Amino acid sequence: MYRVCLTNDDGPRSDGLLKLAEVLSKDVELFVVVPDGQRSASGKALTLKSPIRITEQHKQNGYTFVSHDGLPADSVILAESFFENIDIFVSGPNTGANLGYQSMLTSGTVGAAFEAAIRGIPAIAVSREASPQEWFDSTGSTRECEIVCRMTKDIVMRVLDKGMPKGIDLLNLNFPCDLSDTSELVVTKPTKIRMHNKVERRVDPNGRPYFWYLGIETDPPEGTDAYEVLVKNNISLSPVIIEFIHERDIETLRKFMAD
Repeated sequence: MYRVCLTNDDGPRSDGLLKLAEVLSKDVELFVVVPDGQRSASGKALTLKSPIRITEQHKQNGYTFVSHDGLPADSVILAESFFENIDIFVSGPNTGANLGYQSMLTSGTVGAAFEAAIRGIPAIAVSREASPQEWFDSTGSTRECEIVCRMTKDIVMRVLDKGMPKGIDLLNLNFPCDLSDTSELVVTKPTKIRMHNKVERRVDPNGRPYFWYLGIETDPPEGTDAYEVLVKNNISLSPVIIEFIHERDIETLRKFMAD
């Protein structure tokens, strides 16, 4: 039986995580290893200056469940130390889309998938676009959860049965905020910049200034993950390649430094 590890950056009480665990555990040997709270926007950071403590560990609903006080990428390292021969890591479903490199390189959800991929293990990051009111909600959203989990499982089983496509290290799967019968699964490339950040200066009750980042969406180029999800209301599946530097790029830099 295939051995699958499920993680996230929203914590152990995420409805999406628990539903996906229920769906996956019917056909694979499942291990859930997650941070014990919200860890959004932590990227691929690791806990290096303090110990990591296990806060919960037990069997439930046919799978092993572990939570810890570290970061999403820590889940991958911990999982490998607890469970041998993991066939694939699945990270998500995240509340809030991770579209384009700007979001992917910040996301704790994608960060955990990156950590697995760097270690040579197939990985899939799963996210769903959310309204601003849902951002950083550790319970996740239950809207269209069954569809998200079913389609995610289909892709997971395809990778397990066929292997990751040649040359691709991980897959980034994003669902629109409002799935409909006309939403299609589209293979796309990640956009570069999804939004611009505006810094808003505010003042607290003690008269001290503080700053708040505001994300302002840009118009995404056609053919990109952001365009398909945000404009076309489709489901985006993007390849992510870690070793993207070619010999010609090395030679270009050599020539640049030679004169």
